[in-house]
Amino acid sequence: MSSPAKILHLEDDPLDAELIERRLKQDGVKCEIQRVDSEAGLLKALKLGAVDLVLADYSLPGCDGLEALRLAKELRPEIPLLIVSGVLGEEAAVESLKNGATDYILKDRLSRLAPAVRRALDEAAVRRDRKMLVDQLTRAQKLEIFGELAGGVAHDYNNILTIIMANSGLLLAELVEGTRPHKHALQIEYACDHAASLTRQLLIFSRSSVRSTAVLDLTEIVKKAESMLRRLIPENIELFVSPGTRPLCIRADRGDIEQVLINLILNARDSIVGHGQIRVESGRARKAGHDFVFLNVEDNGCGMSPEVKAHIFEPFFTTKPEGSGTGLGLATCHRLIQMLGGRISVASKQGHGTRFRVVLPCLDNEEAQQHVHPNTSKTLPGCEKILLAEDNHMLRDMVATQLEELGYQVLQAANGIEGLEIFAEHRASPPDLVITDLVLPLLSGRELARLLQKSSPSLKILYTSGHTDQTIASLGLSSALGDILSKPFTLSQLSSRIREILPVKK
Repeated sequence: MSSPAKILHLEDDPLDAELIERRLKQDGVKCEIQRVDSEAGLLKALKLGAVDLVLADYSLPGCDGLEALRLAKELRPEIPLLIVSGVLGEEAAVESLKNGATDYILKDRLSRLAPAVRRALDEAAVRRDRKMLVDQLTRAQKLEIFGELAGGVAHDYNNILTIIMANSGLLLAELVEGTRPHKHALQIEYACDHAASLTRQLLIFSRSSVRSTAVLDLTEIVKKAESMLRRLIPENIELFVSPGTRPLCIRADRGDIEQVLINLILNARDSIVGHGQIRVESGRARKAGHDFVFLNVEDNGCGMSPEVKAHIFEPFFTTKPEGSGTGLGLATCHRLIQMLGGRISVASKQGHGTRFRVVLPCLDNEEAQQHVHPNTSKTLPGCEKILLAEDNHMLRDMVATQLEELGYQVLQAANGIEGLEIFAEHRASPPDLVITDLVLPLLSGRELARLLQKSSPSLKILYTSGHTDQTIASLGLSSALGDILSKPFTLSQLSSRIREILPVKK
């Protein structure tokens, strides 16, 4: 061991204890020895102190070696225990080994002590390393199972969210902006966005989440998220949000940024007992000749010890009581920020609060202007004919109704075969666009598109999918097919994507 071994010595004779300590150090064993002379002292030291190894006399007033062995194994089974005795018969030696003693040494043969201590410490280190590897394997298996389960429900869950979004979109189109019902419909849509971000969080650890990066303004994201963030914290906590006044352009997935912000706020909230404050700040900074965008979330909560801080980004690590936390929040943040090419750091002191700092690459003004997307906050009308292939009838009806409200002609197909038949029936006036789920009964959306484009090479295709990349790949498909709109989506997102694909007719 590089640092001195912490040895707990159960011995009632101070002279024997001094002799044993001197012999260990004389033989080159780096150690710090704490002596106790009673059962109560042994228990207290095992409970409170860091102990690497126990040395115990076999015969003590009120506590023999076997009893010490039983107590130590019950309380700290991972710690090796060596019996060191002046008189130890063969029967007693065998009994101690049977009960879990690592070794026994006679006091008149202390030449065996140092080698026995070294061997016991080495074997304990090997057991710790083996346990660590087993724990890591268990966590990896948990993540794999977790990802499979999450991926299995993602499709149905995202379909449900899209249906809710579709209905809220219909309400928003009919309600007067600024009225109370209109605000309620907006809240429904925003809640769906938040639910979708939770789905993404579940899928991150299976590396199967569908990502859609775009040029975003971090200032705008922080401003729009403020009202939602306030609902996440109780009245005893004050929230101060300083998003800045300038656009902070980054390339990222909007859901990823919102997820990081939510997780950091929740972590800050849970660290505060009684009255407290959380501060959110975003801005631009320059270091070593490079510009970057930062997002700070700071609290005046309980803070973290160095030991806790060293593990906070590990999946499933949590200091919260069982049932109160998953240990995924900060691990999610860490992985998302890495995927975006940034970094996340933490400064914390126990009793003095915590500050998380997220740093992301920023786009210069010219690059940001070149990649400005159409305004997706409004629905864009059209008059083209669209074939919509979707097996969920509620979702299909809702999307068709929305598109028809915008002026499109919509033909509906419940599966891939039906899509082929409907397209054939309208060959004289074929659809301008096919919107199809990637995974359909009877014939996949990908195969439907392939067959249709075989006869009509210029036909435009927009894929939708509530499945993960991993699920799509397992079905022999590829998510890198071109235009894909991930579920859940809003009417404004759908209409904007359609207008990107279909050129304006003159």
